[in-house]
Amino acid sequence: MMKAIKVLRAVRQKEQDNDEVTYSDYDIVSAINEVIRYLNISLAHKDSEFLRKSVDYDEREMNKVIDEENEANKDVEGYEPKEREDFAHKGVELPDGYISLVSVQRSDDYYNLYPATSLARLKEKNYVLFGGRLYVKHPGFRLNYIGGVPEITDVAKDSIDLPDLFFDVLVKMARLVLNNGDADTLTQAVSAAVDSVIPRRRLSNVRSRMPFWM
Repeated sequence: MMKAIKVLRAVRQKEQDNDEVTYSDYDIVSAINEVIRYLNISLAHKDSEFLRKSVDYDEREMNKVIDEENEANKDVEGYEPKEREDFAHKGVELPDGYISLVSVQRSDDYYNLYPATSLARLKEKNYVLFGGRLYVKHPGFRLNYIGGVPEITDVAKDSIDLPDLFFDVLVKMARLVLNNGDADTLTQAVSAAVDSVIPRRRLSNVRSRMPFWM
């Protein structure tokens, strides 16, 4: 992950605008966020590992928290008790930034569940994705999914959820946006940049051959 403020400062330095005459922080953050949106699309299309995420859900633990909160506030005037979770009947809301599903696994043995066509056909080996919610007939499961990189909301505090490998890409593409790069140009530039980064990342894990002597 990289600090958003470092990307902003690098963009400003490259644009020779350290005195903030040409661009405001808002201008640069907006440009970086536009690049992040394009990167999300490009990386998602390539099924990139950089967007792969996992989140665990435990119905029992979630209901324990709800029960404790309801009990603690039962005498508070106007407090409305929260409903307990029910994965099979109520489902769970998909996480923020969700783009597409990779797999759903049972928590106890990480068995991969299979999609069912409707809630009426939901069985213990299945899951149903419907209306932005996920339905599972198990008290615990893991959702593996493709999730977008969040945009910057507070440039002084936020980090960008990408490895440092993308630092130069963000700076270069943000400058392109600031200099009125059109959508087609930006799309092609981001795609080319992603193509250059992903192979480099994969090849970096390849072991070099050890020399030997006759």
